[in-house]
Amino acid sequence: MKKQLINRLNRRISFASTTTKKDENGVPKTTDTVLFSCWAEFWSQSITEKTATIGTVLEDTVFFNVPEQMRKKIDSKMKIIDGQNKYSIFAIDPRPSEGIIRIVAKVVT
Repeated sequence: MKKQLINRLNRRISFASTTTKKDENGVPKTTDTVLFSCWAEFWSQSITEKTATIGTVLEDTVFFNVPEQMRKKIDSKMKIIDGQNKYSIFAIDPRPSEGIIRIVAKVVT
């Protein structure tokens, strides 16, 4: 991991998978199971980017940078849990020259 990246990883996030199980009454319930956690850098779009992405698939997206060397592989079916917010992964962009993986995500409502 690049030395300058360590100072920017200031937010603890968790990666989770969504599973559906039936409760005691046979009603399906969706739950998130945390797979692993890591430190990440977080930022949202600038005002210019927000106005440029209105009406596109990138509207209301945020970005997470995580270390490139992880014990588990990040998958687009996973969800990101950041405090009280839950995000679906929109795109995964490995950047080996920077030592990071950039994740584009959207808030799950």
